[in-house]
Amino acid sequence: MQTEATIIEWVEVMGSRALQGLLVLSAFTLAGCFTGAGSLDAEFRATRALLSAERYEEALPKAEKGLSRAERSRNQADIWRFRLLQVDILIGQRLAAKTLALLDGFGPPPDGLEWKEVRGRLLLLRGRASYTLNRLGEAQDSLARAAVVAREAGAESLAAEVLMRQGSLLVRQSRYDDARRAFQKVADTAVRLGEPYQEASAIGNMGYSLLTESRHDEAIPWFERAVTLFTKLGAGDSVARTHGNLGVCYFRLGDYDNARLHYQNADHWFARTGNKDSQQIWIGNAANVSYQTGDYVAAEEAYKRALEIARQVPSLVWIPRWLANLAVTSLQLGKWDAAEAYNNEALEKMRQSKDPNWEPTALVNGGRIEEGRGRLDRAGENFRAALEKPAEDPGVALDAHAGLARLSIDGGRIQEAEAEFRNTVALIEKRGARLPKAEYKLSYLSSLIRFYRDYVDFLVSIGQAERALGVAESSRSHVLLERLEGGPVAARHGSGDFRRLARRTQSVLLEYWLGPVQSYVWVVTPERVAIHKLPPADTIKRQVDRYLAVIAGGRNPLEVARETGRALYSMILEGALSDSAGASRFVIVPDGILHSLPLESLPAKEDSGKFWIEFATVSVAPSLNFVAGREDARKRPGDGVLIIGEPSSSSPQYPRLEFAAQEIDSIAATMGKAKPAVFRGDAATPDSYRGSGPERYAWIHLTAHAAVNRESPLDSAVILAGPVGSNRLLARDVMALPLTADLVTISACRSAGGKSYAGEGLVGFAWAFLRAGARQVVAGLWDVNDRSTAELMAVMYREIAEGRRPADALRTAKLVLIHSGGAYVKPFYWAPFQLYVGSAQ
Repeated sequence: MQTEATIIEWVEVMGSRALQGLLVLSAFTLAGCFTGAGSLDAEFRATRALLSAERYEEALPKAEKGLSRAERSRNQADIWRFRLLQVDILIGQRLAAKTLALLDGFGPPPDGLEWKEVRGRLLLLRGRASYTLNRLGEAQDSLARAAVVAREAGAESLAAEVLMRQGSLLVRQSRYDDARRAFQKVADTAVRLGEPYQEASAIGNMGYSLLTESRHDEAIPWFERAVTLFTKLGAGDSVARTHGNLGVCYFRLGDYDNARLHYQNADHWFARTGNKDSQQIWIGNAANVSYQTGDYVAAEEAYKRALEIARQVPSLVWIPRWLANLAVTSLQLGKWDAAEAYNNEALEKMRQSKDPNWEPTALVNGGRIEEGRGRLDRAGENFRAALEKPAEDPGVALDAHAGLARLSIDGGRIQEAEAEFRNTVALIEKRGARLPKAEYKLSYLSSLIRFYRDYVDFLVSIGQAERALGVAESSRSHVLLERLEGGPVAARHGSGDFRRLARRTQSVLLEYWLGPVQSYVWVVTPERVAIHKLPPADTIKRQVDRYLAVIAGGRNPLEVARETGRALYSMILEGALSDSAGASRFVIVPDGILHSLPLESLPAKEDSGKFWIEFATVSVAPSLNFVAGREDARKRPGDGVLIIGEPSSSSPQYPRLEFAAQEIDSIAATMGKAKPAVFRGDAATPDSYRGSGPERYAWIHLTAHAAVNRESPLDSAVILAGPVGSNRLLARDVMALPLTADLVTISACRSAGGKSYAGEGLVGFAWAFLRAGARQVVAGLWDVNDRSTAELMAVMYREIAEGRRPADALRTAKLVLIHSGGAYVKPFYWAPFQLYVGSAQ
């Protein structure tokens, strides 16, 4: 894909009282000169109202008409206020180059103290236009001068607006805390002066700064506040942009339902305001969601709408991007002629814009088109030509190599295909941690996953199931490497290592691999490795979604969805368990949607009136390579307990956990012999964790919300006490502090934005603690702020204190809830807590 969710920057929004000072000046100067409905004063007010409502197309001709009348009257005050009004409208329309040309043509305003604010606003507008054109040095200079003039003029509203634009520059410089302090000051000033538009703009900028810092969960409530304020003001473009940025937050968090909803809202509002240039961007982003979730028919329809509007604008930047995405989508749908037409036009448009980066991608697409048509020689020519072209996106080479390997398979040249796959793996490993540009990271990950899927399918097809398992594991290592922003790749291990791992853990290992055409599960016992074919990923996902919907609704699936549960059990577990020789301990390596499904919540084959947990102890591993590589040379853990929790709430998004105090008191009492170190309330801060010497403890317990980031696991965080901006214990901070703990528990996990199932993102979060050295991590797939969590944790730690292994202790705690009857039998209360293992010990 050529574009991911695209952010419209908040710094382009003006404040509704931006011209208040000029209005006062003009009214004083012109008192008595104009009266009645036709007065320039009334015309100015009416035009400014249109600007405040962001009705730019209506406002501009009225501003130009007012300026013409003012110039005929030769009244300098009127001339300047209409000039600045005209320029503000042009900036609202994002016509920055035209704005600067007008400003250059105006010349300086008259001398005198009463004209200082006019000079300040000229500098502000110049700074805004320069920023839009990415001339950041010029913008910074103009805004700094505007700030001085605003102070000298005593123009508080102008000073606040200048500060907001300076805040946007601070965001570009990655000085996020300084930027947010600026935006907060602007918001406070706007409230005091009664300027709701400026307040909404500052709040939106606050959200944008958090989004830019990948703190998507924290950005969401700021954007929600901004959209409420803008809606009340009738500022349609800003309402639309706010929804678009909310869509970006949810898209980055993997919450595609909410992302689609907000993108559609952005489309709706931009359609109302007639802003077609912005409308087509968010329609395209909604198409990206459909593409990402495999709904290619919906993606095709949306990309066509975006392209149609982009042609109307016309948008020379976006037309080729939507053409490129339509080409890829048509490939997925097997529409070879349409794919070729879109691909060729996209290539032509890119060449016209002198963008050389598209040609290698177009050649790969051309190869896939010819491959789909069965013209294998032509396909090979395209793939080889793509490899000869320099490409910034490293995913292009992967796709070309994978294409050549498929052609060898189709031609029956098995050894040639294997050599192509092996050589490409060597290139991937040579590349190592040299990550691509941020704009190519997602596309490279997609290419990486597609390549390994092809390789795994190939090996299974030639009867090399055990080697296929090794390749699948290599894939997990490299994908995690990319998502964790570099670092060492786990050493590769073979099937013999995995059988030994099964023996050491006294468990059967189940590794899942979900593909668009064929899925698999490998069953690893101490004696052998077996493989079972499963349905395609989409088929499994539909069944899992139905089952999870029952659980999320707080219902008992054994009562209301038993047949769905049985079908799911048969689909993903039954075959694997037939090779498990009656085992009762399992380590699961999930894939895709299975990251979000607690398998132990399925109905058991032995008794469909009971959950599988009654017959099995289940743990989760991010990767068998990782666990197998950490069996030896482990440091002896300490013998203490570190408890951090019940933090003072610093955000309505993360409210106080009602039963946290009960949970902490119970654990501290149960683990009393270990002399727990407890930090709670205002003391439960990230600094408390860092300063406590976490490497000294055998058990670390965190009772707090957590924000899980699927795309960037290192930006996941435990939300503790302290001011916003300093209350997050980031996964990247966790990894920097070595641990020797037997167990780390995060007992009240919540994925950002209220999404229930954290899934794959939670694995990445747990991985950070495992990489730091923890042997095992307990974390929750969804938030259960209920007394049941405190009771479950109390039983788990009681069992640990009596010498039980964490996996057995957690299972016992879950069974206690189930057997207690009443509401707690429902998986909603006990199933989210998963044990992630990082060591065979």
